[in-house]
Amino acid sequence: MNRLAPSRAVIDLSAYTSNLNVVRACIPPSCRIMPVVKADAYGHGAVALAQSATAAGAYGVAVATVAEGIALREAGITCPILVLVQPLLEALEAAVVYTLEVMISDPEALDSLAQIAARVGKKVLVHCKIDTGMGRQGYPWETAHLFVHKAATVHGIELVGIATHFAAADDPLSTFTDRQLANFSRVINALKTRKVPYGVAHAGNSAAILRYGAAASFDMVRPGLMTYGVPPYEDCPRKDQLRPALRWETRVVCVKDLPQGAPVGYGCTYVTPRAMRTAIIPVGYADGYPLALSNRSDVLIRGTRCKVLGRVSMDQIVADVTALKTVEVGEQVTLIGQDGDEEITVSEIAKRAGTIPYEILTGIGNRVERVYTRG
Repeated sequence: MNRLAPSRAVIDLSAYTSNLNVVRACIPPSCRIMPVVKADAYGHGAVALAQSATAAGAYGVAVATVAEGIALREAGITCPILVLVQPLLEALEAAVVYTLEVMISDPEALDSLAQIAARVGKKVLVHCKIDTGMGRQGYPWETAHLFVHKAATVHGIELVGIATHFAAADDPLSTFTDRQLANFSRVINALKTRKVPYGVAHAGNSAAILRYGAAASFDMVRPGLMTYGVPPYEDCPRKDQLRPALRWETRVVCVKDLPQGAPVGYGCTYVTPRAMRTAIIPVGYADGYPLALSNRSDVLIRGTRCKVLGRVSMDQIVADVTALKTVEVGEQVTLIGQDGDEEITVSEIAKRAGTIPYEILTGIGNRVERVYTRG
């Protein structure tokens, strides 16, 4: 561990590759995989994971913004990079210059891209986003064949794909995804009937890949959360095959004995019911350890769960280590990960904080050192 860093996230690249193999086992052999590495690969480090993804046979990677795509290009990533969110007009030219594929939801953006293509002297790689029920980005599915036809015929634009996104694939009790699948299939059939070339069709996110398999795969899938070893919903298929790619650990900086009746932390939200031994741990909400975990979470020390006492501060938390015979300064603390027979998962932290795993992972800040291992 970097002696100057308060904590570190250890990223297991072999676990990431293993999770990509789980994706591969769920889809047809001919289906492409485009892992999502937006938001710095959900806090894992976009460059390292994009490199691992392509080395493992992924067709390309997906990001959310042009800036994220440029950062990967400048780091030497040469595979296809898809920008999932339609860029602002002022960012379109940079996307073209860096050979990024862009997701477009309206015809006006196509016109702007055609002008840029003529000025730059370079074809623009475009995916048409189709709204099949998400109600967010995308052209309405009922007339989407007209939008796709325009994209396929505008000079300077190369249509490389059509896509949609699922709103409720992580809800096994919902039939909404079935409706979206049917709507997307209607668009594909309309394009085939009219002989409109559309490149690859893609829709499947992690939940859809695990829940529907080939039925939601089409020509390409865009897995995100599952590639990081986090199940997209409780009791999903192949849950036990997913390997967490991230472990968050730190060290004890101070051990302190408190008498009965001593308040702990801001607001005095915890008062010791008896004499207690506590450990001061140098992480807080500025590092991405949520304030909502105040008095509600555990950390692992020597394979033992130790409760977090009081309010989570910006830079530190306090844990009850009374049950341990001895605790020393410098001792390892596991915030997310396994220690002995005990494990704290991202899903557990999210549930205790009243949020979702995505927010926990993407919230781990840049004060937390990233370290990469294989196994």
